[in-house]
Amino acid sequence: MRPKIFALLTPIVCLAFISYPSSQIFAAELGDGHNMPMVSLGDRNAKLAFTATQLPATKNVQLEFNLLDNKTGNNIQHTTYLVIVSHENQRLFTETVHSHNGHILMEFVPSTIEPYRMNANFDTLSASYVADYSGPIKVIGNIFSPGNYTVSLEVTGVDFDNLFLPTPLKFEFPVSIYS
Repeated sequence: MRPKIFALLTPIVCLAFISYPSSQIFAAELGDGHNMPMVSLGDRNAKLAFTATQLPATKNVQLEFNLLDNKTGNNIQHTTYLVIVSHENQRLFTETVHSHNGHILMEFVPSTIEPYRMNANFDTLSASYVADYSGPIKVIGNIFSPGNYTVSLEVTGVDFDNLFLPTPLKFEFPVSIYS
């Protein structure tokens, strides 16, 4: 009986190791929190550039990011991201955003509005929020207060509005807001 179980489990374990997504990158382990290590995206190498303002909680907090083609240095076009902001393992914000030119600027405006409100166009083709006329995607609500946050970005699509990656590219960044 044991040889049969071993024979059945061996291919499953091997397949799990082979198919584990090597594209999962976590900033705390592998990057400096601003320019992440390269990830493979088909026949391209890409890196994620990320900037966050670290302001008092009474000011707007901006998150700016773009996925760059390492060979050309240009933004990868039509990029879709799942953005998650969490504080002490509690999700405060989760939305999908898209940029036709590959550059995302999000502005979090402090407000007592519960739940938060998105001030952007919703694009049905990419099933995500898109900025108005290259302005920021505004999030109005009570997301940031003084403390340490984790911003998780998952690249879920590139090159076309409605083409989604089989396995998202994952990144995490620490963001500190002071009083």
